[in-house]
Amino acid sequence: MAWRLVSLEPARFQEGPPLDPEPEAFHPLEEPWEAKRGGEAPWPEPLYFVDGKERAEALLSQGPRLALLGCVAAGAVALKGGRVELLGLRVRRVGVGLEEALGAGELLYEPAPSLGQGLEGLLAGLRAAREALEQEVALGLRGGLLVVDGPVRLLREGPLMGYIKTHWARYLPKEREALLEALAPGERTPAFRVHRKGLELASWYLRLPLPPEGLHPPLAGLLRVEAPLSGPFLELADLSLGLFPSLASHPVKDPRAPQNLLPVGRLERELARRMGRPEVVGRLLSRHLGGGR
Repeated sequence: MAWRLVSLEPARFQEGPPLDPEPEAFHPLEEPWEAKRGGEAPWPEPLYFVDGKERAEALLSQGPRLALLGCVAAGAVALKGGRVELLGLRVRRVGVGLEEALGAGELLYEPAPSLGQGLEGLLAGLRAAREALEQEVALGLRGGLLVVDGPVRLLREGPLMGYIKTHWARYLPKEREALLEALAPGERTPAFRVHRKGLELASWYLRLPLPPEGLHPPLAGLLRVEAPLSGPFLELADLSLGLFPSLASHPVKDPRAPQNLLPVGRLERELARRMGRPEVVGRLLSRHLGGGR
């Protein structure tokens, strides 16, 4: 039985944000619990930023079976000596739930495993394919400081930080959360311990600069930063106070400002260009797989 195109808009089937669980046992790594400011420590060079993109492109069915066609991309941007260079750009198309490659004209989708039941498992498989590509890029970089857009999921030789722009999960007990709203631009919380999937991490929140005009919600411009607990996390926490604000974007040029950092925005635009225009991909899939809605 051939695969049948069910929808070219699988993203509309996605569920909402994850539930907000109670935080794990809280272990501060610095006291007292009050806002901290830092100096202007120089960045290690090269300074690498790694990021990836994923796009669900079509939902297929074969009888009761479902498969998700998608595109994943990842790359790095390096800052050194005032120059910016894009490195290690990779784009792959994957068919989550397929057992063999599927062609649609010039597009070829390689099999990738689903990580659960139904569409939720297919979307998790697509996310895992993007994360694997990001790790492939990151492990090819040597020296310098590596900053990943998202949580830290790997260890490397040399300093490493990850930063999280959205805050679905709680990491602080209620009595400590008041400090988040009180942070001024250029300030951070003390570091605290985070345990995730075998990794011991230090984490802290910091506030990016905000435009003077307009009203800002309490968590506007807030980043949560992570670093391996086994590394120089306190040095990185102080370094982050100069690094992230200096690279913050402005809402005139980026609607996700200030959290979407300038180097990452440039990398995302190039990755999106290499992934191809969604409407062109949709026409190819409709022509070769038929139907869709």
